[in-house]
Amino acid sequence: MLLSAPAVQLLRAGLPDARLVYLVGPWSAAAACCGPALDEVRTLAFPGFTRHANANLLAPYFTLARSAAELRDEGYDLAVVLRADHWWGALLALWAGIPLRIGASTPETRPLLTHLSPSRPTRPWGEQALDVARVALSAVGAAPVTSDAAQQFTVTDAARAAADTLWRQHGLASQRVVGIHPAAGAPLKSWPLDRWARLADTLLDSGLGVALIGAPDDAELLASIGRRMRGRVPTLSGQPLEVSAAIYARCGLLVSVDSGAGHLAAAVGTPTVRLYGPASPTIFGPWPTASGHRALVTDALACAPCGYLDSPPCGARASPACMLALEVEDVLNAVRVELRQG
Repeated sequence: MLLSAPAVQLLRAGLPDARLVYLVGPWSAAAACCGPALDEVRTLAFPGFTRHANANLLAPYFTLARSAAELRDEGYDLAVVLRADHWWGALLALWAGIPLRIGASTPETRPLLTHLSPSRPTRPWGEQALDVARVALSAVGAAPVTSDAAQQFTVTDAARAAADTLWRQHGLASQRVVGIHPAAGAPLKSWPLDRWARLADTLLDSGLGVALIGAPDDAELLASIGRRMRGRVPTLSGQPLEVSAAIYARCGLLVSVDSGAGHLAAAVGTPTVRLYGPASPTIFGPWPTASGHRALVTDALACAPCGYLDSPPCGARASPACMLALEVEDVLNAVRVELRQG
């Protein structure tokens, strides 16, 4: 959602009089609402992206049929599928009878779309989304436009006030704080808990403040890291996404794995150090390219990055060799460099 914000902003600039509706997974709604201003944000728990098992093989298609009927009744003229691998979204647009359907040219989506953006799977994800948006504007005859850098995420005053309160409550206001967001969206992107604990302890020993930060479901993960530490640090979880963004904005730097946290911190102007394993940092790493953001990836394994988040060739189920190859000292060195530059 954050990486696609410039593409959405381009659509808004090129179609200023159109009614633009964002259809996103409920897990992305907060990011969509705080991103580029559109007319409406609606949610749909897209099968395949929910990380929950389907009740049966036909359940996703019943969901598809119901959703397509709703969209058909509203008479949309154009569907833009920004995810290159989102064949389900392309099929939804087809079943909804939307006459113009634009997306990336992949084997799965090609038969379902009317206009195709060339597939460039090794390019950064944000650039791929921009390509799709440009094809969409061309398909409706919109004049070529340029757009200012999109506001990827807007933090409200209320969210900043909530973050300030947490900062004071935990005694962080007088320190330079390194935030640590250890949660990964997939087990194969995870890093061992004892390494997170050693990283946090070493940062504390150097005189920096440290905060363990996570989403509502991350409380036990953060507590597990805390139990492995010599020192004590605040754990911040359970807050809304925009409050997390405001917390990141208060940090001098955020350390994370390959997850939305790094992109969210970058969107609010906070330097980041991010650990990458099976997923490509070229495609899913910091973007747009800017100083202050470092993607750590091992160069000791020929198989990395393999691109597999479910069943990699190495057979790992969590903390694969490509993640284990990143040592605590590697992360510390990157943090020290970024803090000095900042």
